[in-house]
Amino acid sequence: MKCKNCGKENLLKAKYCSSCGYAFSDEERQAAYDATVWGKLDKLKEAKSFVTLEAITSHPAFRVLFLAALIFIGIVTGTNKGSEMRPLDSSEYKVGYNRDRDEFYLFTEKDSVNVSVYLPGKPESIKVTAKREDEVIYTEEYAVTESPVLEKDPSVTYIVSGTYPEKEKEITILLYDPSVLNGTAGEGS
Repeated sequence: MKCKNCGKENLLKAKYCSSCGYAFSDEERQAAYDATVWGKLDKLKEAKSFVTLEAITSHPAFRVLFLAALIFIGIVTGTNKGSEMRPLDSSEYKVGYNRDRDEFYLFTEKDSVNVSVYLPGKPESIKVTAKREDEVIYTEEYAVTESPVLEKDPSVTYIVSGTYPEKEKEITILLYDPSVLNGTAGEGS
């Protein structure tokens, strides 16, 4: 760093001129450093961090706000539905779940309903197997975009499966009349 007063060359970290004692300001020392190769590299790094938005995205406040925004969007749009397969709510039926038996119950006034099923991940298809006791009545396959149609028959148990490349995930669904919720249905309902 060159002294403005006497023209003598000094070290970059010098606070005073070694010849005349002139006091270097912080701005003068920074300007001298910025003129070196190292100072120019630092300026390039700083410019790169703004061009790549690293200066903004690496800030902890930005990260917290970004995460909060993602959670909010997930809640508002309903894209955060979890990892478990299940029937989705509908105006055609009311959904109930029995943890002990791991069964879903759909209560509806209708004789048949289109059941919207949430399938986590990327299934290839939906398969519905209808059983009465241990006997398979029928098996039907649907596209992922379709809603299976299930008939209301309390003696029939539906096994709804999401078909994935490696495996199948399945849930058990039974359809009942809403009167069974109030205890007004007769035996066998």
